[in-house]
Amino acid sequence: MNGDLKQRFRLWAWRHFVDHEARNPRLSYLFWEATLGCNMACRHCGSDCHRSSDLSDELTGDEVVRTFRQIAGDFNPRKLFIAVTGGEPLVRPDLFDVMAEVAGMGFPWGMVTNGWSVDEKVVEQSRRTGMRTLVVSLDGVTRESHDWLRGKGSFERAVRAIELYRDAGFLTDLQVTSTYHRRNIHELEDMFQFLREMGVRDWRVVSVFPNGRAVRQDDFMLRPTELQRLLDFIRDKRSRPQPMVVSYGDEGYLGCDHERRVRDFYYACFAGVRIASILANGDVSGCPNIPRTLAQGNVREESLKSVWENRFQPYRDRSWMQKGICVGCNDFAICKGNSMHLWDTQTDGPKLCHARMLREAREGVAGDGADMVGSGIDAEETRTASGG
Repeated sequence: MNGDLKQRFRLWAWRHFVDHEARNPRLSYLFWEATLGCNMACRHCGSDCHRSSDLSDELTGDEVVRTFRQIAGDFNPRKLFIAVTGGEPLVRPDLFDVMAEVAGMGFPWGMVTNGWSVDEKVVEQSRRTGMRTLVVSLDGVTRESHDWLRGKGSFERAVRAIELYRDAGFLTDLQVTSTYHRRNIHELEDMFQFLREMGVRDWRVVSVFPNGRAVRQDDFMLRPTELQRLLDFIRDKRSRPQPMVVSYGDEGYLGCDHERRVRDFYYACFAGVRIASILANGDVSGCPNIPRTLAQGNVREESLKSVWENRFQPYRDRSWMQKGICVGCNDFAICKGNSMHLWDTQTDGPKLCHARMLREAREGVAGDGADMVGSGIDAEETRTASGG
């Protein structure tokens, strides 16, 4: 059996595994969107967060603790990882008070941060409350490229955050995540060398996708050839022993040529199958990036367990997504309309088709940005995207 046939067989087997998981869901990863407040206004923010966000409807600390206490009674807390995200979690003044309670119930936890508010005190609070993992966003290898995306002074703050947590040494995983777009795609090798010299061991590379504030930005969305370049870079780094693991982090189906070669797993969107999220206002969804209209309940009115067991069928049976360009697609059985966070509820189709972009790159289709968006919307209308 040649390599291509082996890959197709593995994808076939993986498809059946994913279908089995969807029929037998088990919650193992829970996002808590601690706040939609933020100390930045990043150009690519998928949540469209900013300093003036209305936070009046957000769960109070007492509500969050009560919710997690109920979850601890309904699920095994030691087998349910809590990922704290936002907005920027560190703008929430009671964050570590809440997480001390949550960790005390037995939940392991980690956090995503832009690094701005990290200092020695924050690192010590993280250690004391049992934080296990941390993701720091660094989106440029220079002050100019990172600050253009996130704001003046943010580059030094993010680098300092990485250094402080690295030196503290208590985390099981310290990951740097970098978002790539047309303006910084040329920095890949420089960023690799920079992070390696810093002693980073886990680098997650993502590409922008059409959500939130990013859709209003020009020249963000990677062209097909640029996405191909990004994945080829990652594939090359992974083909040789490295002190730093490099992986592609966007949950998009990449097609036969790239699956399992740029990350440790084959594509699957486990939102609502293994993953759920509690949004800032208490809404329950598959993951925080999924359109808010697809939320299935609210913890102020119903337990997470009840929503998980009774409301998540749209995430587990995604045959309803086989419409538009997905009709008749040979990859739908694996892709299932691409990741849920890429679903456009207005056009009723996927905003982005990675496999289609890579096929265009392979076939030499001119890459001016047109015809890349899976829903059929012209790329000049959607403009760009967000990377988390």
